[in-house]
Amino acid sequence: VGTEGFYVILKGLARPQTKIYRHLTKRNEAKHSLKSQSFHNLFCNEDFQRSPLPDMYLGSRDSMLKQWSTFGTLEVLTQPALETQAYTVVTEEDCEILKIPAKEYAKIKSEKLKVENMQKEQLIRKCPYYAEWPTLSIYELIALIKWKKFPPGHVMVESGNIISYVAYINSGYCNIYRSIVGLVKLAFNKVKKIRKLVYMGKLKEKESFGEISVLLQVPFTCTVITGMEIEAAIIEDTDLFGKYK
Repeated sequence: VGTEGFYVILKGLARPQTKIYRHLTKRNEAKHSLKSQSFHNLFCNEDFQRSPLPDMYLGSRDSMLKQWSTFGTLEVLTQPALETQAYTVVTEEDCEILKIPAKEYAKIKSEKLKVENMQKEQLIRKCPYYAEWPTLSIYELIALIKWKKFPPGHVMVESGNIISYVAYINSGYCNIYRSIVGLVKLAFNKVKKIRKLVYMGKLKEKESFGEISVLLQVPFTCTVITGMEIEAAIIEDTDLFGKYK
C-alpha cells in the first residue's frame, strides 16, 4: 500500500491493484469505488446486506510496473483521503523498492521553508530602512519574495521607466548611471548632441531598490545595470498590489 509515501521500483515487476465494490443482494449492480465502509456491528446490521463490499482485482499486464516505475504520493494524506484513495500494488517477483516516506518528506520541506524564510528575513533586515520594521510586516513581504539571478550587464531598469519589482540584492552589485546630454564636436565646426550614461555609484549586497518607483508609480531618475551576476530577492508589483489592494 503506497498511501504513506512515494515508491520507486529499483528491480522487479509489480501490478497495481484496484478495489471493485459489489452488493451482497444485488451483485449485478457492482460498481467501481474507492469509498470505504463501516464494518461495526457486522453481523447484526441489516444495512450491511445492501452495502458494497470490496473485491480486489489486479491491473492488466499493460499496466505492469517495471524498473524505475513509481507509485504512491509525497503528500501526507488525511484519514478520509486514506480511506478513499488507493495506491496498492502487488509484486509479481522479487522486488527492490525505494520508499520516500511522505511524513519525512513533509518534514524536509518544512525545514527547507524555515531556512529560506530565515535567509529572506536576514536579507531584508540588513537592507537600509528595514532594520526597525516589525517582524510581522517583514513576514508579509517574505511571503511574496522569489529568488532570481541576473547576468552581468543586465539592465534592471532604465531612466524614465517605472520598475516592475522591488529588489533586495543578496549577492553581487549593480552600477548606477545618470543619463545626460552631451555635445560632440564634428568636422567643419559642427556640433552634435548625444546622450551618455555617467557612472554615479553602486548598489551593493544587502541594499534594495525600486520601493518608491513601484509604490508611488514614479519613473526612475537613473539607469541600473548589473556589474556582475547578482542574486536578488524579488517582489513583483502585481504581487505587492494584489496583497495590499
